[in-house]
Amino acid sequence: MNFKDVEKAREEYRKKYQKTFIISTVIAMAVTSIPGVIMQIHLAKGIVGLLSIFFFILFSLVLGIIISTIVSRNQAKAYQKAYKAYFVEKILKETFTDLEYSHDKGVSREYIRATEMINTGDSYSSNDLTIAHYKNVKFLQSDAHIQVRETDSDGDTHYVTIFRGRFMVFEFPKKFNFKLELIGNRFSAASIPGKDSKTGRKMTKKSTESGEFNGAFRIYGQDDFESFYILDPAFMVKIMNIAGRYNNRLLLGFYDNKLLVALNDGKDSFEPPKFTKPIDEKAEFAKIQADIQVVMDFVDQLSLDHKLFQ
Repeated sequence: MNFKDVEKAREEYRKKYQKTFIISTVIAMAVTSIPGVIMQIHLAKGIVGLLSIFFFILFSLVLGIIISTIVSRNQAKAYQKAYKAYFVEKILKETFTDLEYSHDKGVSREYIRATEMINTGDSYSSNDLTIAHYKNVKFLQSDAHIQVRETDSDGDTHYVTIFRGRFMVFEFPKKFNFKLELIGNRFSAASIPGKDSKTGRKMTKKSTESGEFNGAFRIYGQDDFESFYILDPAFMVKIMNIAGRYNNRLLLGFYDNKLLVALNDGKDSFEPPKFTKPIDEKAEFAKIQADIQVVMDFVDQLSLDHKLFQ
């Protein structure tokens, strides 16, 4: 895969979408709008007639977008696949070792649900599954989108996003004999901590000697001594620093031999730019590098390769 292949896939997608959009919009206007406009002109004068014309044209445009999206779906998938094979995999291979990457697979809902830390909602999707090593720390990362179904006062049902971001799971040689959960004060997708189904041990709210840390996180653990083994003053400073970068929209969970990071930053990483104009190759490499840097920052800033976790 090379850059010309990516541009070819993008251009094929653009041509297919635009051709379908023009044809479907014209047909929609001819079939639905023109008779409707004529009827409205007979029924109403002035501003009402103009509004009728506007809404019929708008309906035709929306219908054209929907049809074009459906018809050009295969070209969209081919463009995305080519983009990720060239830009994403290239930088991942250069940065990490023991790489396994799949653009169309993600971390499973069951995996996240088993941590008992995240509300996996009524609608769940995930992609860009990456498994690799960085500084001898094995990690898994994946984008995810979680929505819950809500019903308003009129009885209408709609979906509300509670999580759009990424899950990262870092593994260590050392196994923790406890569970510790730090919920950022701007993280809204956490499950209510209760009894751990694996051990039967209850999660209770904790506090540290740092008022600033207590204000930034809700802290839940199973044992004071074990919790504060992790939360020493130096490590709390590191957590505060990296949490501040993301406006405390994150959850950190220590369990078994893993650290789960749920980063609810509202972003979908590793995604290609819009297909309507040529790709800026240099800019895209910089964008993907920034997406990858997030994983590296958690390892580096939290010193996950140091003896505390080994």
